[in-house]
Amino acid sequence: MKPIKNTPFGNTRQRFDVLRRKIRFGTVYGIIAGLAFAISAWGVDGFLLSRAHAMYPWLKFIPGAVICAAAGALAGWLTTRFDKGILAVIFYLGLSFVFSRLIVALPLEIFPKLVARFDPELGSLLNYTFYDTFSTRFVVAFVWIAIFAIITGILQSPLVEPATFSTSLFGRIVPFLVCAVIMFISGIIVDSLNNEPLRTAVVEMNSTIQFSLDHRGEEVDKALARSMHVSSLRGVQDAIDPQRGLIVRSYDQSLGQIVVLVRFGDSWVDCQTVYNQPSYCKFVTINSP
Repeated sequence: MKPIKNTPFGNTRQRFDVLRRKIRFGTVYGIIAGLAFAISAWGVDGFLLSRAHAMYPWLKFIPGAVICAAAGALAGWLTTRFDKGILAVIFYLGLSFVFSRLIVALPLEIFPKLVARFDPELGSLLNYTFYDTFSTRFVVAFVWIAIFAIITGILQSPLVEPATFSTSLFGRIVPFLVCAVIMFISGIIVDSLNNEPLRTAVVEMNSTIQFSLDHRGEEVDKALARSMHVSSLRGVQDAIDPQRGLIVRSYDQSLGQIVVLVRFGDSWVDCQTVYNQPSYCKFVTINSP
């Protein structure tokens, strides 16, 4: 850390317990930054999916939160430990790289592997392809995240230093509130890269199924039925059941055409969506071993 100037507080700041407290504040600062990013990037996604009967809605958020919190803790600790502005930028750029990699890898690579581990039958039905064009999504995510992460890193020392000696609760939590807001905004922005199109396909398909259930046996206005894409369920009407589970089965490289796999009891149904609009559904044949 930087040598401390000879000030009335110099001797106090040189005490080991004060330095240790400052490092602890910096570490927590990084943890909060990581958790705030994870909550906005995958926590909101998990919440919305859980309301749409999605299967394993929190399976991206949990590992994402753990990894982001650990990476944030390391960046925060290093920034406080070395206490140099240029190093803070470097450490938080490294954090941006980790977050950007997760933005692409969690929904498209890690998630299907975790599903296959927890539910082999379901995992065998998923067909997640990692296209070469997805590297562009990583670059875009890195640029956006880096902007907010660098700001968070540069602000760490100016915010943590006074908080370490603050006697008020508000003064101590200000750094954590600031970094949480900045990184939360960052996560919301990059959510649109991968999570949003995959999530919206599931949410829209679930809305169509729910509409069909709510109006089963009723005469529905044709324009309303058309706007809700009820005709996409024409071939699987007999299987539709309130107890259901939805999950993305496959997608194209633009994430425009997404197949949503729906489980109604013992029946599996593939529902094709085109830019989040349900198109048609068909039964899936499960090959018994």
